[in-house]
Amino acid sequence: MRVLITGITGFAARHLTERLCADGHEVFGTSRQVAPPPWVSPERVAVVALSDRAGLTAAIRRIRPDGVFHLAAATSVAASFADPDTAYHANLLGSLHVFAAVHAAAPRCRVLWVGSSDAYGLVSRDELPVRETALFRPLSPYAVSKAAADLAAFQGSRGAGLDIVRVRPFNHTGPGQTAQFVCADFARQVVEIERGRRPARIDAGNLDVERDFTDVRDVVRAYVLAWERGERGEAYNVCTGIGRTPRAVAAELLRIGGVDAAVVADPQRQRPVDVPVMIGSAAKIQRATGWSPAMSWEQTLRDVLADWRARLVS
Repeated sequence: MRVLITGITGFAARHLTERLCADGHEVFGTSRQVAPPPWVSPERVAVVALSDRAGLTAAIRRIRPDGVFHLAAATSVAASFADPDTAYHANLLGSLHVFAAVHAAAPRCRVLWVGSSDAYGLVSRDELPVRETALFRPLSPYAVSKAAADLAAFQGSRGAGLDIVRVRPFNHTGPGQTAQFVCADFARQVVEIERGRRPARIDAGNLDVERDFTDVRDVVRAYVLAWERGERGEAYNVCTGIGRTPRAVAAELLRIGGVDAAVVADPQRQRPVDVPVMIGSAAKIQRATGWSPAMSWEQTLRDVLADWRARLVS
C-alpha cells in the first residue's frame, strides 16, 4: 500500500518508515524542511507545512495514499509554556488541516492520528494505570493542544465520515532521539562524562516524577497494528504499564555506561507544573491488535547510549 507520514523527518517517523518499508509498503512523507531525511527518497517527500491546508491537499491528491500516519507536531512540553501558540497551531489546527486535506483528496484512506498521554494530565494514584476512558485534565499548553486535537479526531471519525484511529503514546525513547527528551539527554551527558567533556554530574529537572517509557521501535509497531486492526474512531494507549523516575533512569544509564557521577536536580530545568505520575494500561490495544512491548528496558538504554557514542565521535 501507499502510505503517507506527516513529519517524516522526526524521531518516531524514522523508525515508522523503516517498519512500513520492511512490511512492503510504499512510504511517502511531508516535512517543513527542504532537505529530506536519509531514510526516504527525496522525490517522495512533499515540502509543506501543517499550516498550508491547500498544500497538504495537493500533496495528498498527488500521492493518493491508502493510509496517512499523522506524526507531525510540536512535541516539546517545556517549549509550550513559553510559546503556547505554536503548540495550538501545530497540534490542533495542523491536525484539522490534515483531516480536511484527507477529506478532500483521499476520503477512503485510513488515518492513524498520534496523540499523547499528556492529554490525561492530572491523574490520581487510584486512577492508575490510566485507561482510555480517563478524563482529560491537561496541565500544559502542549497537553491542551493534544487533548483538543484528540477530540477533533474523534469528531472527524464520527461527524465527518473519516476513517481515523487514535493512539495515545506514553513516553518513548530509543536511538535517534534528540537531547530535548530525558532519556536521550541523560545518555548524552553520560557519554560526555565518559569522554571527559563535562564534570561527573548529570544535570536534571524533576527527578521524582514517574513516567511510563516504551521503546520507540515497539511504539511504531503498535502504530502499524492499530492502523491495520484498530476500530474506527477508537483510541488506544501505547505503553508498558511500568513507572520509572528520571532518577532511576539516570542511575541505570550510569550503571550500563560504567560511569560514576552525581545526579543533580537543576531548578532551571523544572517546568512550571508537572504531572506527578503517568502510567498507562495497554490492555485495550493488546485485545484489539495483539500488541505488547518486546524490547527490554536495559536493551533500550544500551541502544540509546550506543547511539550517542556514535553521534559524539569527535
